[in-house]
Amino acid sequence: MSAPATPMTTPDRLPPSVYLLMCAQALAGALPPIMVSLGGLIGQTLAPSPLLVTLPVSMFMIGTCLATVPVAMLIRQFGRRNVYLAGALVATCGALLCMEGVLKGNFALLCAGALLFGLNIACVQSYRYAAAQAVLPGQRPRAISLVLLGGIGSAVIGPQVAIHADILPLAVPHASAFAGQALIAFCTLPFLLALRLPPAPLPAPDLRADQPRQGLARRFPVSRSFFVAVICGAFAYGSMTFTMTAAPLAMVACGLGADNAALGIQWHIIGMFAPSLITGRLIGRFGHLPIAVSGIAIVVLGAIVSLSGQGLAHFWITLVLLGIGWNFAYTGSTVMIAQASARAGSVALQGLGDFLIFAFVAAASLLAGVIFQLSGWMQINLAVMVTLLIMLALIWSERRRAA
Repeated sequence: MSAPATPMTTPDRLPPSVYLLMCAQALAGALPPIMVSLGGLIGQTLAPSPLLVTLPVSMFMIGTCLATVPVAMLIRQFGRRNVYLAGALVATCGALLCMEGVLKGNFALLCAGALLFGLNIACVQSYRYAAAQAVLPGQRPRAISLVLLGGIGSAVIGPQVAIHADILPLAVPHASAFAGQALIAFCTLPFLLALRLPPAPLPAPDLRADQPRQGLARRFPVSRSFFVAVICGAFAYGSMTFTMTAAPLAMVACGLGADNAALGIQWHIIGMFAPSLITGRLIGRFGHLPIAVSGIAIVVLGAIVSLSGQGLAHFWITLVLLGIGWNFAYTGSTVMIAQASARAGSVALQGLGDFLIFAFVAAASLLAGVIFQLSGWMQINLAVMVTLLIMLALIWSERRRAA
């Protein structure tokens, strides 16, 4: 069961749980940047084929994808706090397994640890839904944005661990970064233990467990707005991952060095989460879909910058724009999914949304390594630009049809 409910919030005041989730997000959100910035570089050393260099990153994303729906079901059964605590412990074990894989030069062990580690990110991704559950309906955009704002801390912690963890006395380069991952994951536990969340909303009367089941349509009561939200989230997150996974490889190939690659990821993550200071208010003023579409347009702009050159500034500006675009698109799609699941009274719908998004993300992370090895950095950006322009056209067509 969940911990006791938070006291009733007021329109001008958010409950303590939102701030605890923000702190947990700052720590847990620091873990993926370490995997993204180092996974491909370690893969270049350990992978049996150049086409598999980004497989550790892909296994991390696959773990997230596979866990999204089960995590939603477990939350329904055991409560968010208990599931989040278990996820943090799994992440600790996964990071230690990655460290062991690097120390032994075992690529399969590294990938297995990345898969385990990715399972917890399904929990971390649902922190934003926990924040939405803890507040009044009108506060949801602000609460979600505040939790995502914790990512500014992630932007500093993750890359700095990747850069400086080698001061630890481990014989193999980068192994100590995964030891740092394990410590960070463990440090989220006090914040999660202190969580006090209200119970999840009951399903609508015709969706409750005592009614006859009617297959998947009853368990996952999807709507057209839900699918629009998932499409926005999947393409924005997938394109961001596609570019971000290949960027460290491209920067090292251009002679810019692994440290500059890690700093590029740091600027990217700042771009991902710093806009959360204003995203909630922008959504309140202009609506979630316009902000999501604006985010996609910013990602396209980043691809254009990247196509204009391969200097350090080009990479860093591209990564910052990629992060800002992701924030707008992902926050907008999250609000849409949260609203759709609240109307349907289905926590499982949140899990379905994340599953579909991360299935796309996992495929994008694997394709990034393959396309980079076969075609190069410029083709990565061309693919992103063309894909997102097609998606914008589809959303515009759908909105016209709905009108």
